[in-house]
Amino acid sequence: MPTAKRPWHPGKATFSVSYKILPTLPQLRHHLAIPTINTGRQINFRGMIFDDLEGLHAIRDEQGYTRLLSGLEFFMQAYRGQTREHKSCLPLLGRLKTHEEQLLALCRNIAFEDAISDHPFVQLAEKSAFRGHPLLVDKEGLAQHYGLSTHMIDFTSNFEIASFFATCALDPKTHRYLPLSDHQHDGMIYRITPVCLHDPATTPDRAFGPFHIVGWQPLPRPEQQRAFAVKMKHGQSLCELPAVERFPFRQRAKISHRIWKAFDEGRALFPPDAAEELAAQANTLSRFTRTQIDRAWQRLEEWTGAGFEPEQRHAIEKQSNINETTATILTWDGLDVETDKNLLSQKLAEILNRSRVRLSAYAK
Repeated sequence: MPTAKRPWHPGKATFSVSYKILPTLPQLRHHLAIPTINTGRQINFRGMIFDDLEGLHAIRDEQGYTRLLSGLEFFMQAYRGQTREHKSCLPLLGRLKTHEEQLLALCRNIAFEDAISDHPFVQLAEKSAFRGHPLLVDKEGLAQHYGLSTHMIDFTSNFEIASFFATCALDPKTHRYLPLSDHQHDGMIYRITPVCLHDPATTPDRAFGPFHIVGWQPLPRPEQQRAFAVKMKHGQSLCELPAVERFPFRQRAKISHRIWKAFDEGRALFPPDAAEELAAQANTLSRFTRTQIDRAWQRLEEWTGAGFEPEQRHAIEKQSNINETTATILTWDGLDVETDKNLLSQKLAEILNRSRVRLSAYAK
């Protein structure tokens, strides 16, 4: 039987489980009592009736934008799967040690986000509304899910998707996810309770605190991955956050292979699209416009809390091999992008038509 290493208290500690013998992933799934979803059953929670079907659920954020949450309408926990545990679970941007590396990464992020703005479907979505409220295109969230170095860590509301990332690893040679074998290191499932991450005293204007809804986006990957993220502070590890639970498990080749096949060898979560190639190009860029470089500096200062004098900026840019150009380098030219406005409008209409909404009424 598992035993807690130390008591859990929201806001003060993380929670972890130790085992005499680590469970396999199915055993862990049973221990966590993960319910089967998409059965169509209805749930009555204190008079609120909902179901267990995944889909797109429209919600309005604090700024009045519509976000299309992908997955279950209501969920208590979100999950992250890793093929192994790391002493410090940091976002990609946090793993970069120097200001030079961080500035270059932020320049690449911004170049990718700027190119996203030129995508025909993104432009259509940004001009569209759902029930009178504009759709939000989360360009920073898209950068995160297409492999750029951001200050976010991925989470999903779907345990099976987290299981894929806990049992399959990206092969650097083939750029494909492959299942792990029996003799590789133990896997790790992280679980968070989003409501416990929110501190009204520090983020009164953010209903979800650092827990970030990515959801549906005009580019396909986030919807498929039931995408959420946690925004991390500079130097902060995931395990330092309140209400983070850690569940190690034994890797088994048969289980990994079965999960890999269930997700069509990864293609179900990583559908082929031009944005993948665009992101690969972005991760090799070294030339940016002055506006892009200045925006990267602003983000670096906001994230690190540090200030940089002009002389420091010049030296860091030089050491980063960042070069200035008068025109943006990253474009969709030569990539397979749908430009037919009628087809794109039809596609967006179909997406909005299948989006579910729960109307609310307030009485004084």
